[in-house]
Amino acid sequence: MFPRRARTILHFNQIISKRCNAKISATNELKNYACALYSTGLGYVGLPRRLSKSDKKPWVTDINEVKRKARLEKKERRVVREVTLSPPENGLLVKELIPVAHEVLAARSELFTCISILADSIPIHSCSVCGEVHVGSPPHQIRTCNVSGSKNNKEHTWASGGIEHVLPIVESFHLYDRLGRAVSHNERLQVDRIPAVVELCIQAGVDILWINKPN
Repeated sequence: MFPRRARTILHFNQIISKRCNAKISATNELKNYACALYSTGLGYVGLPRRLSKSDKKPWVTDINEVKRKARLEKKERRVVREVTLSPPENGLLVKELIPVAHEVLAARSELFTCISILADSIPIHSCSVCGEVHVGSPPHQIRTCNVSGSKNNKEHTWASGGIEHVLPIVESFHLYDRLGRAVSHNERLQVDRIPAVVELCIQAGVDILWINKPN
């Protein structure tokens, strides 16, 4: 009876050992499968050492070369180039305003012509100190010249004036390229100044060549 029990116990031990070995092998296969999924295919690589300041990687482009290119680009942006925009192909114009701009420019020319005719017959006086204008003769004696350099009694210092005193011209910097950058302070002596009304008409669609065309 004891040998039979011993054989039974031995049989159970063999069954348990087989099952344990099967579970262990299955676990190892799962581990290998997981490693295969997440492995990069590379072996163990140690962390790179910390570089000192003298071992820093060099610039792809030398820093002096980068600064030199930046200076050249800055200098290039400051160069004023006259770019003639041919309306209405510049894409900034309103088609309906182009004839209005031509009418304004023509009216300005007619206005100056008519005022010149009137100024030849009617005297114009201007104060050389404060700039006050008086039309007609004789000039008034009202003491309103209250600026630096005027007389103690505030009387005006009258002198003969002209059309520029009746119709003063307000100037504006001409923009050669409205699509470009703004005029810088260093370019104030390089950019032309033209009457603001003319600049307004040009930006509304009047061609510069048409303005300079001889009659």
